[in-house]
Amino acid sequence: MTSTLNSLLETFARIGATPDGGVCRLTGTSEDGQARALLAAEISGRQLALHVDPIGNMFGIASLAPSSKDAVVVGSHLDSQPTGGRFDGVYGVLAGLLAIEAVAARAAVEPGKARRNLALANWTNEEGARFQPSLTGSSVFAGTLALDDALALADGTGVTLGEALTAIGYRGTADLTLEPRRYVELHVEQGPLLEEEGVEIGVVTGCWAARKLSLVFHGEPSHTGPTRMARRRDALRAAARAIELHHCLIELSRTGAHASAARITVSPNSPNVTPSRVQVWFEFRHEDAAIARGLGDRFLAETRAAVASLGVDVEVAADEQRGTAALDPHGAALTASVARDLGFSLMEMKTIAGHDALALNKCVPASLIFVPSRDGLSHNPAEFTDETSLDKGLAVLTEVIWRLVTEE
Repeated sequence: MTSTLNSLLETFARIGATPDGGVCRLTGTSEDGQARALLAAEISGRQLALHVDPIGNMFGIASLAPSSKDAVVVGSHLDSQPTGGRFDGVYGVLAGLLAIEAVAARAAVEPGKARRNLALANWTNEEGARFQPSLTGSSVFAGTLALDDALALADGTGVTLGEALTAIGYRGTADLTLEPRRYVELHVEQGPLLEEEGVEIGVVTGCWAARKLSLVFHGEPSHTGPTRMARRRDALRAAARAIELHHCLIELSRTGAHASAARITVSPNSPNVTPSRVQVWFEFRHEDAAIARGLGDRFLAETRAAVASLGVDVEVAADEQRGTAALDPHGAALTASVARDLGFSLMEMKTIAGHDALALNKCVPASLIFVPSRDGLSHNPAEFTDETSLDKGLAVLTEVIWRLVTEE
């Protein structure tokens, strides 16, 4: 199984491979379509039933208890960031595939032991790199995002998610008929804690809060040559002032918050025209939702005051507030028990990054398992987790889902 996992990871890393050793597999692109086709072949080759739902979520179904509609769902995502690594998301999908195969084989030699079915999931647009918001497919599945709204999401060129999924042949027509009872996701940590502590398995008990603000700065187009400086209403200058204010606010707050201004669009984006419309995506993350919310409120007030003298208006285009949440305590306890039984060190921790498990947790008890990331690096071509750590995560996942499908 170990060599199979490594081989699968290598094969998928070639789809959307970048010259620097990373992966670029944005949702709905041809690369996403190729990865999905390869996963579909792997699912069918393991005698699992393939199903695609209306938002493009892919499922590989192992019927372990045909008389039951109940299922344990295992999975993650195949899409990546533009500067993606080789493990983020895809590790959880491929390890889930192999874990389900192993559990199905065990169930076959222990007939009647399995009380629930298994389903592998590849969730659509987890990353939110091409279409926002992130966690799209899992949110539709959980019922917190309307299907029509999700399909209407448009990228920077106006192509909708629905159109993109249709173009690559992965817009299904029917929902999954099984009833999910628990969800389990295995993922590389994407942070430094496990490596720093020398711990093998992270048992994720909950998540940090996040506040994501998208601000639009409205100025006025004018010639960058003859227009007098005092006459200009430069939206990019206002955005730059807000970005610097944003970082200074975080540093001075000394709250331990994580924050970023990571995306910007400029219009008309000509070197000879003063920018008239600039949109910037800001975020604040903290384990205390009140702190994340308060930092956002303070930032909005200070930004409006800071750019007022520039003659630029500020519009809040989006204000997404994601609170803290506790993941399934039974799943966490079970994961910890399995890790101990297998002789692995473990620690409880919270995730700062968003994962499909957080979206699924709103409709079904969800569990999240971490393995170490070297230097805590992710969304970077140099992202790396050694084979031994990957194998330990797979071993834990396999035993966890066996116990979930067989427990009373």
